[in-house]
Formats: sequence, C-alpha cells, structure tokens
Amino acid sequence: MATSFKPPSKSLTLRDYQFIALVMVVFAILSIGLFFANRNLGTRFGGGEFYMPWVAGRAFIFERFDPYSSYVPEQVQNLIYERAARAGDEPYILDIPFHILLVYFPLSLLSDPQTARAIFTVLCELALFAFAFLSLRLTDWESPRVFGVLFPVFCVFNFYTFQAVIEATPVLLLGLLYAGILLAIRAGQDELAGALVALSFYHWEVGGLFILFIFLMTMYQKRTRILAGFGMATLIFLAASFLAYPNWPIPFLRATLGNLRADFGFSLQSILTHLWPSHGRTLAWVFAILFLAALGYEWSIARKSDYRHFYWASCLSLAAAPLVGFRSEMENLAILILPLAFVFSIANQRWRRTGDVLTLFLLVTAFTVPWALYFFALPQFGKIIEEILYLFPPLFTVIGLYWIRWWAIRPPRVWSDFARLN
Repeated sequence: MATSFKPPSKSLTLRDYQFIALVMVVFAILSIGLFFANRNLGTRFGGGEFYMPWVAGRAFIFERFDPYSSYVPEQVQNLIYERAARAGDEPYILDIPFHILLVYFPLSLLSDPQTARAIFTVLCELALFAFAFLSLRLTDWESPRVFGVLFPVFCVFNFYTFQAVIEATPVLLLGLLYAGILLAIRAGQDELAGALVALSFYHWEVGGLFILFIFLMTMYQKRTRILAGFGMATLIFLAASFLAYPNWPIPFLRATLGNLRADFGFSLQSILTHLWPSHGRTLAWVFAILFLAALGYEWSIARKSDYRHFYWASCLSLAAAPLVGFRSEMENLAILILPLAFVFSIANQRWRRTGDVLTLFLLVTAFTVPWALYFFALPQFGKIIEEILYLFPPLFTVIGLYWIRWWAIRPPRVWSDFARLN
C-alpha cells in the first residue's frame, strides 16, 4: 500500500514570521542598491540567458517575429559577442515554452536591455536569499549561529552562484521553485506543489530528473491533488499562450532540437571524449547508465517511503542531472545549494562532538576549491580545468549524499544512536 507523507508537526512560529518580515524589509532596502550595481555590471559581462527571452519577447510584441526564428539568436549574439557565434560559443537558441516565455513579456516592454537585465538580476538575487533560507528550512536543522551566517555567505559568494548572477540565468528562480515544491509537499499543500511544478516546467538539463521523480511519486501515492494543481495552472498558461500565438509548439520543438544539436556547454560525454578520445564516448555511456540505474533504484525505494527518504532522493535527482549526459552550463550548478544544505545539516547533527568542524570543512571545501581552480589553475591549463570545475560540484554533492544516506533516511531509533548524537 502506498504511503503518503504527513504534514509536519511544526508550523511557523512568531519568531519565524518576525524573521521573514525583517528579511523582506532588508530586501526592499537593498533592491535599489542592487539595481544600480547590476546596471553597471550589465554593461561589462554576460547576460545572454536573460537577453534571449527578452529579445524574443520584443521581437514578438513589437515586430511580430516568430520568437523561435533565427532572428532572436542573431540579435542576442550581437549583444553578447558583437559578432556571430563561433564553434564552442553558445548560440542562444530560444528553447523556452511559449507559455513560460510570457512571464518575461513585462520586461520585454522595456527598450533598454541593461535596465531590463538589471531588474531581472535583482529578482534573481532576491530569489537566491529566499532559496538559501528555504533550503535550510527543509533540513529542519537548528544550526549553530555561525553556520546560520556562513551558509548564506556560501550561497551568495560561491563560484557557481556568481556565474548564475553574471549570466542572469533563471536557475536561481528555479531553485526557489524546487525548494517551494518540496516544502509544499511536506506541508500537504499538494495543489500549490502542482502549480509550482507547472511554473518550473522547463530547463530540463537542470530539473528534468527532479520533476520526473515528483510525477512518479505522485502517481504511485495517488496524490491526485498535485496533478490537479499542475493541470489547472498549466491549462491557464497554455490557454493564454495559444490565444497569443496559436502555432507555437512546432517552432518551439524545432528550436529545441536545434539547440540540442548545438556544440556548446559541458556534458559527461564531451568531457570524457576530450580526455580519452578513443574510449571516452563509451565510458560516458557506461557511467550514464550506471548513474541512471542507481537513480532508478533509489526512486523505486523512496516513492513508497516517508518524506525524509523522498527529500533525500529529490536532492540526489538534482545532483545527478549533470552526470547522466545532459548538456549544461556552469551557472546551472548553483541549483546544488539545495542538496548541499542537506549534506551540511546531517554532517553537523550526526557527529555532534566534531560536527561543527566537519561541517565547516565541507563548506570551506565546496567554496574554496572552485575559486582556487578558477584563479590559479585555469589560466595555465585551460579547458581541462573548466571541465573539472563543471564535474566537481555534482560529484562532491553525490558523494556527500551517499555518505549521509543512512543517517538521512533513518532517524535514530536505538539508545546507541542517540548516544552518538550527544
């Protein structure tokens, strides 16, 4: 018989509401400063992940161009590279479903790309703070005060978050949505969870496995309210999209296939082929099959277990995505904030006497290794260091999740377990 997750016994306290109110006030004060900082930053670096839907929105609204036509990547390439894309460059082919693209249309009304990007980047930065807070909230970790400060610092200043902010990618907004989905499921708010899934129904290289696992769990446990929330939200979005552009699915699928064929980004196959040209492709398939088999095994157990196991398997789904063959970008790895919070919390709670030192070591390692590689090794060794930078966080996170697996999904039940915690 399928088991359903029970709502948590704890609810938000007055202290929680006070903290949330304080954070909102601080965010409001910081937003103006962030806007001007981002406005200045936007004239110097990146931003293609935002310019792509922004240009597509303006092309559709003002010029009546198909947002999935070649016009959009040409314009974005001129903004980013000041030339046409070359081999290895990201071509910026739009592969966002039109009903999700509608969310960008208000910013597409702004004619200045730097201003529009600055506003969107502020939203991403605010989402990052909320993402970090909800990631900790999911763990139920009553962290020592020092880690209550260090973890947000880690989230804001780590290498991959910095890349996400520079590129103005929606991955930080997606992270907030994913954390919201897990919290809604834990609280029994299934319709809300389904609506959040509908909003995050794109960028498959980031959350495709995570979303697939959510649906598998939903069908196995017959939690039809999640499907109802997803269906209602998706129906509304699709109705609006077909009213605005009835024929968008075919151009969208064509653009998606073109993007899949493009030669850019990182994948396990491209990295192993670069390291071992003769056998790299075969090794990549072997590793991908092994990762998928392990993930399928964990899913089959977690779908009929309690929430704790489901949460662990969801974190594994996010961490394993870069290792199963999906081509992705460095900035997308900022999503691993969510599973890393789980790893840090279990390490600290399980080994109470040495947990602070152990958690600090893990946090400092996850923070300093990418920056050290970027500043000291990348200038000398080039592409191979970029590939290590891409592989390090998912491997670190997957190893960490399996290291804590026993304690994460099995709360202490015997006296000896409790004794080790004290």
